[in-house]
Amino acid sequence: MKRLLLTLTAVLGTMFMAHGQSFTVKLSGEMPAEAAGVLLQRFTQMLEAGSFTVTEEATDTVWVSANVVEHMTTPGSITQSVLVLDIKTAYGEAEETFSVKGVGKDDDDAWLRACKQVLPRSKQAQEFIEKLKQ
Repeated sequence: MKRLLLTLTAVLGTMFMAHGQSFTVKLSGEMPAEAAGVLLQRFTQMLEAGSFTVTEEATDTVWVSANVVEHMTTPGSITQSVLVLDIKTAYGEAEETFSVKGVGKDDDDAWLRACKQVLPRSKQAQEFIEKLKQ
């Protein structure tokens, strides 16, 4: 009985994967490596939550780019970097821009904190996934 259940699960899983679309996530632009890793993780989670498959071998690519909208430092004895970023994701007609802000001890830390503001289950993320499904 266990063997039958495992076989059925494997067959159904294969059928589901065959009908789902798979993507690869690529970053464009320059950013610190740690921030890039967070963005790749967040957008992979976003796509997987939308029932898409994310692999390196996929022919369809979701592009993610980050542009600095504003960069400043706080005054005082302990200065901090403040970054406002527009993180844009696009695949064909499906596009979404996440405006995020990060404050850190230096620019790399501010980048990292800003990228962590992209939440895979946010309303914006769900809107992007719905655009992909169409």
